[in-house]
Amino acid sequence: MIKLNVSRLRSITEQTKVGKRKKKKNWEEYCIVSYREMKSIIDLWQDPNFDSRPLTRSYYIKVFDCAQVNFTGLASENAIKNKIEGKKVVYDHCLSPQFVTRMILDNPDIYLKDYESFRDIFWESCKTIMVTQKENLMLSYLTENDGYSYKIHVPTHLKYKHMGINLFFRPTINGRWKDAVPLDTNIIEVPENLVEYEKYFLI
Repeated sequence: MIKLNVSRLRSITEQTKVGKRKKKKNWEEYCIVSYREMKSIIDLWQDPNFDSRPLTRSYYIKVFDCAQVNFTGLASENAIKNKIEGKKVVYDHCLSPQFVTRMILDNPDIYLKDYESFRDIFWESCKTIMVTQKENLMLSYLTENDGYSYKIHVPTHLKYKHMGINLFFRPTINGRWKDAVPLDTNIIEVPENLVEYEKYFLI
């Protein structure tokens, strides 16, 4: 039998130590891994016979695992009511990470040429807004992705306004939701490149 190497092995004592704090998640570590992955799959993306879904899911999963690392402080009116009443809320990614993957892989000279450019778009992809489960489902219907074609019904920056979702902003990070104030507009900020890229997929 071949003897296998084992690295980063903690002792049983360390694994079972009571009160040991869990290491805080570092979003940039996820970003670095995603950057390397994206650079390594360019050839697969350019192969028309290779399914796009596993490629776009790769980026999405890294963004999703970062949880609320870049929470905008924005929430829908209904989500705030749920939060105050102790009911379930969810966090919608302002940008669709899977769609952003398409933009990255279609434009490697912009996003994969250097890490800083990729880091910026990854951080943007991590932005979330607190909404209800029903609202999150409604927002998901604004895009269609069958693995071969991608269709967008409403531009990202207009999707909350289009769905009639009133957004509110909590003045301070640790402020109370009951003190949230409505936005002047339900139009959210989106990277200019994404706005232009989306135009090719609008129906």
